[in-house]
Amino acid sequence: MTTTENKTIDYKKADATHINFPVTNREEHFEWWYFDAHFDNGDHFVVMYSLNDTRLKPRKPSVRLNIYPKGQPEIWKMKEYTEEEVKTSYEKCDATFGEEYCRDCGDYYELYTMIDGYGAKLKLKKQNHPYTTEGTNVPLPWTVAVPSGPIEGELYKGGEAIKVKGVGYHDHNWGEKTLAGAFKNWYWGKIHTPDISIDYGIFMDFNDQVAVPGAIVTDKNSAIMTPIDPPETTQFEATIHDTITEESMGYTFAKDFTLKGKKGDISFIANIKLKEIVMVEKSKLEGGEDAYRYIADEELIVTRNGDTKTYHTDGLHEIVYLKK
Repeated sequence: MTTTENKTIDYKKADATHINFPVTNREEHFEWWYFDAHFDNGDHFVVMYSLNDTRLKPRKPSVRLNIYPKGQPEIWKMKEYTEEEVKTSYEKCDATFGEEYCRDCGDYYELYTMIDGYGAKLKLKKQNHPYTTEGTNVPLPWTVAVPSGPIEGELYKGGEAIKVKGVGYHDHNWGEKTLAGAFKNWYWGKIHTPDISIDYGIFMDFNDQVAVPGAIVTDKNSAIMTPIDPPETTQFEATIHDTITEESMGYTFAKDFTLKGKKGDISFIANIKLKEIVMVEKSKLEGGEDAYRYIADEELIVTRNGDTKTYHTDGLHEIVYLKK
């Protein structure tokens, strides 16, 4: 729990259930808990626990699993649930889908998923300072409970258990209506370093121009910059340098872009270049979302109190197109 100038933020409760469950507005309400990891063996892992999956018709609870093995094809699994098979909490992140679950255990999160012999049982430690839009009127409520933290446990591939460790992330989204019609698409991703993390979102208008750039910049002690900071104190700027057209869904999007941020004596420049598309997911629904995930080469230049440090990393990034 953190006290700011005007309010007290209960980060544990900000990661709890927000919509009515069982769901009372099937076509508009949504909520999910998202976890990902970049393991030391080069694999990327994503799991989403959704109370009302926006990519299903009719909408229902689900667990979606993606494993992106280094140099190998994507592994995609999904399991649908009835609401009677799901238990959740309004006090903290504690959601159980059949035998699968994600839960806040105090200093760490524990998550388990197993679908057709693929999944993971992992412990994600809370490290970088959390962030939430709780109490504001942003159109897509968002809690980033773990912007960056060490993660370890077992990854399951075809029934085989593999010991893994790496860097993890956890956030939580919910809402009562779609953003379709407000934006064409958004870019989303993270750059993790041992000192600082950048979790960004760039919303695009229907002329393919940057509408709203923003980022959460955190270290272990504080949320240094956030998208809800006053514009007179914090400035973000995004520039697209080059684009690519992906043939199967026909979208043209950035393959090389820069995001800049500045607040007081701290600034960053994030250069992100697409290296490999690892997921192409076309919505089967009218009013769903088409999505890409890709691995990018990342360069992060951070200047703090006059000292500049440059980091070179790679990581998983996402592009989502909203359909009316």
